[in-house]
Amino acid sequence: MADGVDQFQRGLEAFKTGDIDTAIDALETATQLNHENYKAFCYLGAAYAAKNRYNAAIGAFKTAEQIAPGVASIHYNIAQAYEASEILSEAEYEYERALEINPDYTLAREALTKLKKKLNHV
Repeated sequence: MADGVDQFQRGLEAFKTGDIDTAIDALETATQLNHENYKAFCYLGAAYAAKNRYNAAIGAFKTAEQIAPGVASIHYNIAQAYEASEILSEAEYEYERALEINPDYTLAREALTKLKKKLNHV
């Protein structure tokens, strides 16, 4: 398990410094070594999104959601990836899920409001 923790830390540091390729490599390893580290899956999703790999990001975020279903930010991140992929109905659903979990989640509320305006103009 220590290797999974080490890889997670390596991936986290690489992500924070903008070395996304190293972050992806380390976080993929971390998630293989520890299937229960939802934060590793979250950062992996964010790293994929940074590389415009939105389908992979959604997959990583959804795995994180299965491990930690009550975390509003995971649903927000899923929504962001769906929105970037122009899958707007799914993005709307995920923003709403984030707000069900945390009604005070300002980022999710603002993103949902903006998305609904966009949907009304489509």
